Amino acid sequence: MKIINATKKTVVAERTEVAKSEWQKTKGLMFRDSLAKNAGLLMKFPGETKPGIWMPFMRFPIDIIFISAEKKVVDMKEKVLPISRHPKTWRIYVPKAKCKWVIEVSAGRARETKTKIGDELRF
Repeated sequence: MKIINATKKTVVAERTEVAKSEWQKTKGLMFRDSLAKNAGLLMKFPGETKPGIWMPFMRFPIDIIFISAEKKVVDMKEKVLPISRHPKTWRIYVPKAKCKWVIEVSAGRARETKTKIGDELRF
């Protein structure tokens, strides 16, 4: 699945994996060695919520994009370091506003695609 920033007319992720089960959402990108620059992981939550995203057993930094039910970016965390590279911060990343979707992409991808809060995404 392709994720497009309709506002900026850029491709955020060319190939996107969808985490459908609770286990897939919990596992996220853990234990992987890398993520292709044009790939991503999309998580859908039942209703709008403020899900906590954490980085145990991650091996590379990512950008986290939080998206509303209307598919607008409501918050972003860029270049989030894995716990292994920042061990004293077992930090949980929670969006400022409620969201229905979360996309995890390679660190720097949000900046490369000029994605900002308020942008509309299509997928």
